[in-house]
Parts: sequence; C-alpha cells; structure tokens
Amino acid sequence: MTLRAALLAGLMLCSPALAQRTPPELAAALQTAARAGDAAAYRALLAPGGTFTVEGANFAADLARRVPADVTYRFSDVRQEGAGATATLDLVWTRVPGEVRRVSLPVQLVRVGEVWRYAGEALTPVKTGTDSLLALSVPELAQKATFLAPLLPRAAREVERVLGLTVPPGAVVKVYPDAERLSATVYPSLQPVSGWNEPGEAIKLVLPGGSPAQAEASALRVLTHEFTHLAVGVAAAQAGGAAGDKRIPWWLHEGLANFAARTFTAESSWQSGQARVNAYARAGWVPLAELADFPAVPENRWDNAYRQGLGVVEFLAARQGGDAPWRLAQALAQTGDRDRAARAVGFASFAALETAARAWLAAR
Repeated sequence: MTLRAALLAGLMLCSPALAQRTPPELAAALQTAARAGDAAAYRALLAPGGTFTVEGANFAADLARRVPADVTYRFSDVRQEGAGATATLDLVWTRVPGEVRRVSLPVQLVRVGEVWRYAGEALTPVKTGTDSLLALSVPELAQKATFLAPLLPRAAREVERVLGLTVPPGAVVKVYPDAERLSATVYPSLQPVSGWNEPGEAIKLVLPGGSPAQAEASALRVLTHEFTHLAVGVAAAQAGGAAGDKRIPWWLHEGLANFAARTFTAESSWQSGQARVNAYARAGWVPLAELADFPAVPENRWDNAYRQGLGVVEFLAARQGGDAPWRLAQALAQTGDRDRAARAVGFASFAALETAARAWLAAR
C-alpha cells in the first residue's frame, strides 16, 4: 500500500461521516461527537435538507458551548424504507446539575450509499392545503393541530399591524406535544420552552391545551411572538446584511416579540409583567448590555431579559412613537452602534436611553 493510500484509508476509518454503516453505529457516532462537544463531527453526521440543515447546525453549536458529557443516544423501532428509515431516538442527559432529562422522539434516518446520517425529527403534514404546518409524528397530533391553520395568517397580520413588518409567506411551523420534546430538538442545554425560532429555522410551538378559546388565544400569542422573531430577522438582514439580526440584542428581540403579541395576552398576565419590570426598574435592574447575547445570559436572568426588553419597548412606543422600537432595532441592525441607534430615536446616547426608560418604568 502506498503512503497516499494508507493516509486515505486512515482518514476513512477516522471520519465519523464514513463510519456509520448501520443505525446503531450512527447513534454511537452522534453520542461520541455530542459527549466531546465536537460540533464539526456532529454536523458531519447530519443529512442536509430543509430547515433541519440550520436546526442541526445550531444544535451542534450548543454542544460546543455546553458539553453534555453524559448524553446517551439510542435508536429503537428502526423501520427501513428504501434509502431511509424511521426510528425512535431515546436521549438521556443531564441538562444542569440535578436535572436529568429523558426524551423519546420519532426521527428520520437517511442512507447515502452505505453510510447512514441523521435527518432530524419525523414530521407529519397537517391537512391545511399547504405544506407549511407540520406535526411531530406521534399519534393524533396532526389531527389535533388542524385548528392552528387559520391562526397563522391572523398572527402574521398582527405582526404587520403592530410593527409594520411582514412575515414571509409559507413560513414553516412545526408542532410538538410538549415543551420537553420541542426543546430537545433545539439545544440540549435549553430549558423546556413553548415556542422557538431562529433565523433560517422553522417556527416551533407546543400544541396548547385548555378550552378551545384558551387554546386559540395561547396559540395566537405564541405564534405572534415567534412570527415577530422571524419577521425581525428578515428585516434586519435587509437593513444590515447577514450580520444584521445578530446585532439586535436579545432583550430587544424579546421585547418586540412580546409587544407584538399584546392583543393575545391575558390582561392579568400583561399587568403582572408590567408590575415585574416596574419592580426591576426600582431595584434589581440588570444592565441591558448584560442581556444582549442569549447564549451568555444565565437562566436566572432570563426573566430580566424578557421583562426589561418589553418595558423598554413600551417606553419607546409611549414616548417616541409607535414605530420607535423598530427604528431602534433597525438602526442597530445597520451598524451595531448602540449610541448611534439611540440617537436615531431621539436620545443623546444609549446610556441616556436606558436611564430614561428605567426612570419611566420605576415611576409607572
């Protein structure tokens, strides 16, 4: 064997993208990459296609940030269908010390030649006349999710009414039966959440429960919130290029999303949120600069990000006009310069804006 051939053979043996010739080998490779926090190796095990291309890459990036060193991967109920297969993925890991999570997901596997790759959760189209509403492939979920179809345009119209932003037509929405399974498809370090969106990904939401009226209101609130993230991301890219969305701080993203969903938020919940941010403004305010980067914000400060973000958006809308919150976000998307963005909405500096907002909230 020549040296070149030997090197090639070694690379083939070492490459995780070439080693998984059976579903169990794929599960073992995914587990090895995840436990090592090796985002590149994990991505090499993914099958490209659709929003999962972005979702899988973001999942992999979280592995590097917060390594789930004890995670276990196991495929069961593997049913091969032509060049692919469906299976149940059983995941077990410690999210934070003392919190062990166990999740089972219906998933898809793809075989390219003799190599198996992971293609994300298995989804069933909801009968709506379009392919944009999908449900996790668990019994009866797709049927239960049909009531969501007419709510999608209502939520999109609310984003446009409140913020003047357009939700891209045909935005993919994925429905899950519970927060545990939704969050397990996003980040292993993510606490259970009822909705999710990042640029390039589908909207994800948990099918709400309660009476029909309660379920509708809850779905509209989450959809409007997540559609706002989507619309802001698209508009930010138009304003500031590929980096535009990343220049908008997390607290402002959440503030805009909650502000847009006001119509579908129960009055008691809205007033409770206002009371909370007013209290933060008097004591316990976290500087907005410390709430800018979602992955870097500790969970015990998430409430500050959501409440303070909404409070600042309310302040800007009340004092500088209803379009002021988006004008601030747009200015940030263009350059990332906080002081320049503050001047675009009538303040001498960002510090002056934050001081004025906190004073207004404290006195409210």
